[in-house]
Amino acid sequence: MRFSRALFFASMAVGLLACGGGGTSSIANSTALPAVDTLAVQQLLSPDERLEVLSFPTVGRMRQIGEIAGYASPAYAVPVASGQTLVVALDSPSNSAYFNIHDAADATGAAVFRGEVEGREARIKTESDATYVIRPFQPRAMARRDEVAPYALTIERQ
Repeated sequence: MRFSRALFFASMAVGLLACGGGGTSSIANSTALPAVDTLAVQQLLSPDERLEVLSFPTVGRMRQIGEIAGYASPAYAVPVASGQTLVVALDSPSNSAYFNIHDAADATGAAVFRGEVEGREARIKTESDATYVIRPFQPRAMARRDEVAPYALTIERQ
């Protein structure tokens, strides 16, 4: 397992180097992103999650590499400007790695994208400024056994 995990992370590092902004967009790079309300985001998270606010060009993409260990995982806050599309894709050697996306402004905690049901790629068109929270996870049965699932997320604002 360690060898395959090391190989996975090495291949993701190569992918990270190849990742960059691409294409054109109707949203100019000078468009201001909304401020991240970290207090609102923290209220969505469980004690096993740690918040990371992602910073990358207003129009562009990044690759975030990590792992889910039992219930513990990072949660990524991504500000998105009105009119933009947020695209998130998950790559993992584990068939039990998923992610949900939540709107930080929605106090109910309902997911706007549920990876276990909707798949490994999300595309969300925003109608107003928002902060989305990407929450990688594994099902309860795997988490209770403290299984580890490495992953790479490609996150893009268009």
